[in-house]
Amino acid sequence: MKGSSGYEAGVLSGVFQICVLLSLACVGPAPARAADKPYAPTWKFRTHNVRVELQADGTSTTRYENAYTILAESALKSMSDEDISYHENDGKLEDIVAYTEKADGTKIDVPETNVQVTSYNGVNGAPPAFSDLKNRHLVFPNVEVGDTVVIGYTIRDEKPTFKGYYSLLTSYSDAIAYDDAKLTITAPRSLGLKYKSYNLPEPEVSAPDANRQRWTWTYRNPAPKDMRKESSQFERAWHFSDRPGIQISNFKDYGQIAAAYEAEASRRAAVNDRIRKLAADIVKETSSNRERAEKIYAWVAKEIGFAGNCLAGGDVVPRETDLVLNLKMGDCKDHATLVQALLSALGIKSTQVLINAAEGYDVPEIPCWQAFNHVINYLPEFDLYLDATSSSSPFGVLPGQEYGKPVIHTSAFTGILHTPLRSGDGNWSKSVDRMTILADGAIEASGSYRLGGATANTISHYFAQWKQSPNFDDGAQYLEQQIRGRGYKGRGAYENVQDTRGASDSFSYGMHYRIDDLVDTTNPYGLQLSTFFPNPSPISSLAAYAAADPYAHDFLCRGDSRSEDLTITFPANVKLLAIPKNAHTEAGLLQFDARYERHGNTIHVVRSVVDKTPGPICAPDVSVQYARIGAAIKKDMKAQAVYQPN
Repeated sequence: MKGSSGYEAGVLSGVFQICVLLSLACVGPAPARAADKPYAPTWKFRTHNVRVELQADGTSTTRYENAYTILAESALKSMSDEDISYHENDGKLEDIVAYTEKADGTKIDVPETNVQVTSYNGVNGAPPAFSDLKNRHLVFPNVEVGDTVVIGYTIRDEKPTFKGYYSLLTSYSDAIAYDDAKLTITAPRSLGLKYKSYNLPEPEVSAPDANRQRWTWTYRNPAPKDMRKESSQFERAWHFSDRPGIQISNFKDYGQIAAAYEAEASRRAAVNDRIRKLAADIVKETSSNRERAEKIYAWVAKEIGFAGNCLAGGDVVPRETDLVLNLKMGDCKDHATLVQALLSALGIKSTQVLINAAEGYDVPEIPCWQAFNHVINYLPEFDLYLDATSSSSPFGVLPGQEYGKPVIHTSAFTGILHTPLRSGDGNWSKSVDRMTILADGAIEASGSYRLGGATANTISHYFAQWKQSPNFDDGAQYLEQQIRGRGYKGRGAYENVQDTRGASDSFSYGMHYRIDDLVDTTNPYGLQLSTFFPNPSPISSLAAYAAADPYAHDFLCRGDSRSEDLTITFPANVKLLAIPKNAHTEAGLLQFDARYERHGNTIHVVRSVVDKTPGPICAPDVSVQYARIGAAIKKDMKAQAVYQPN
């Protein structure tokens, strides 16, 4: 159920196509567009109340009381069940109330037969190895439009995430309807909580007694935002000040968060005989510290699978390295701890690093550990960050969403730092395609592709895994299926695939293929100047920005450069009559060029795009630049070479 866990941050019509294609005048009144209709939510929070009672040691008791009213039939399926999740080792679930309230006030309790419990306990009563989350799934009976689904429950956390500390980072959605929402926090004055809220009225502050203080925030949103009007071309970069949100914590600063994590985690990175021997076996005779670090990283990324809670509450202490090695599996904390221990055995210093691997590109003004959901490593000797949970990232390369992120180093804390920006120079693609059209309309084509950066990481990792398969046939079967899927017969294969043995920050490969009856050489035609198989980063994909409206928010961006070199040779039984004009468009940080040359019956096309946006976040005005470049590319993609039979 959407929003159910309390307060966490989650074509043309066929008729018109026919009218255009047949140049018919379609008469009759135009139907109203969906976007012109007033927006109406399909469900709403009738009530959404959360009450937190804190103790001096940071333990808490939280009562959730939610009532969701179904306003449209389309919401029935998604709103008729509910999940309650909590950390079983550290807490208890109590006082569950769940029922369907009919429109006339009748209440139908959720029967026990409609409840499924999933627990992640170990074998024979042992504690769970990787996840202590317990989930209770409830299905509400006889839910109809107009009914309200009501659920209440208490979670008693008996062990704080960090002893003596409490923090909460939460927000409401302006795209959800709330009749009444309240967050109430009661805490001992000795905790020294501080708060900051955005786009909300100031909380009501009271004192239940001389030793405790209470804050109550209220939120109402009877007219939720119409998300249909949000641009789909840009991914918004959210800031904590953008949403109705609350930050509350007794961490003095982010240094205290770093110290609290390090106190629990550092002892698990201790070097023992097993770690010392494993590190020596991995690096063997390698003498360079950088090469040693690279081998340690590659081994952990390849050999240790990913599973568990990562950094999501509950127990944030990494597991013993012996357990992780025995099971060859661990969460992000375990990967970072194992890397740290192995490096330490070789005398290479490192620290664990807290980072947000999702949408967060800033940190809250009030220090909250929930601003971070992932753990990686930093090696000061090489000034490099490593994420060993990512098997598709080469040594020294982070997954794309981790660049330009605020981080805290848990040892040797020196304030909020940032992972490096990845310059557009690091993301590039170059393709060279040659296509020969035969007299009967078949084509024979070849292509060579060179890549750098994020796309190279992904594709090199994919090819490395694929080539290990006993069924790898240089892609012959796959390419034949792709050709047949578009209504043609043909064949092809990959060639000159760079052997990387895994992810690489630069990668190259080639392909050749033949397709029967692709071009009609018996009639005059205009031939679109593109390849049958697009390269991995086609310039044509940027044409989608042509339809983008100016965007009002910061958005995620990443610079790159792309070049495409295409040669098409026509057969002797046709005559090449005309080729397109050259194109050049500059728009701020972006530039597009297309150049066309004719040599007898051969046309040579060179297209390029240079995107100098520094990333990871672009200001709203850059969206206009993308739209202008997209429009130029869309126009160029329509360009054709005109030919006729001799």
